[in-house]
Amino acid sequence: MQRLPQLDIIRGFAVLGILLMNIFAFAYPIDYAHSLIWHEAGVSILDTSLYNLQTLLISGRFLTLFNLLFGVSMWLIFQQYGQSYLQRRLYWLCLFGVLHGVLLWSGDVLLWYALTGLIVLKRGHLQLNSGALWRKAVRFFAYGLIVPLLYAVYLLFVQAEPIAALTAETLAAEQQFWTGHYLAQVIRQLLYAVLMLVAFALSVYWLMAGIMLLGVSLYKSAWFETGYNTVTTKILFWLAFAISSVTVLVDHVTGYGYGLNTVLPWEQIAMLLMALSFASILINWRENSWLQLWLAPCGRMAFTLYISQTLLMVLLFRIMRPDWFASLDRAALLVIATSMIVLQLLFCRWYFSHFNQGPLEWCWRTLSKKPAITD
Repeated sequence: MQRLPQLDIIRGFAVLGILLMNIFAFAYPIDYAHSLIWHEAGVSILDTSLYNLQTLLISGRFLTLFNLLFGVSMWLIFQQYGQSYLQRRLYWLCLFGVLHGVLLWSGDVLLWYALTGLIVLKRGHLQLNSGALWRKAVRFFAYGLIVPLLYAVYLLFVQAEPIAALTAETLAAEQQFWTGHYLAQVIRQLLYAVLMLVAFALSVYWLMAGIMLLGVSLYKSAWFETGYNTVTTKILFWLAFAISSVTVLVDHVTGYGYGLNTVLPWEQIAMLLMALSFASILINWRENSWLQLWLAPCGRMAFTLYISQTLLMVLLFRIMRPDWFASLDRAALLVIATSMIVLQLLFCRWYFSHFNQGPLEWCWRTLSKKPAITD
């Protein structure tokens, strides 16, 4: 199967950008990963500004891009190798996701991508034409917004209590737990995965399936060859920016006590619109030599990079520097994330000068018993 450079570029951009969001889930207690005020000590103006910037430009954007590309990858594999091979790949991804989420870090998305992909595959959605896929994607995405919409109504009409900041004693207990006994962490992560199953059934599946099907629809309509024109791309970007600006304003008025940048229904729309604008820019810049030299290699081994981000960050915050867990501010964490991104860019350039595919990509394809290409 001939690789499309723009797909690798977008995927590389997405997997590197994910770390700018996940870094807080690695370094803070998981329930407070998306909160600005999570401890009693308060936050600085710089932290608040970075949190607002995260809402405007980062939150959910890169995962949405990754989700779009996951749908495209499913279609390409289905088209080239058939349903059986794609199904085996998704079963193995389920296993990778369970191991990743339970043994390493509870913020895993691989399991939920794989389960969504299996449902989409078994229901025959991939074989629909572009127009039918588009309509189904819109409908699924709308279903996924129902629970966030109900939550928004609840916040509006009920005197909901803000997220309680951790006391010094509770924070110390969290630090001790996440840098302490490994078995206890595994049990907690397993329980978190079980709870996520409920969220998956109620909302996450519908959002993921909608975005995946949108990706397939866009690919079948040749959008990934042209993207949007400059005017449309700018409109999408600034519309998403304006929508998220409302979230920033509401966050400010409510004292940043509700973690609104991941739960409000209009934020899901903003994430999708900005992700599409990012993808459109990269599609139109796909001939750029810098993007091909640096981002495309990262896209070719996105699976390896995603898992390695977890391994390195868990090692850093729980074993090598446990004193950093739940103690660094947002600026310091973004410096760590940026440094990691630079290291991964350099590693991928070096790696593909010696090898043809990433180690986990090779493992995944081998376990799935990739068939020979047929004419």
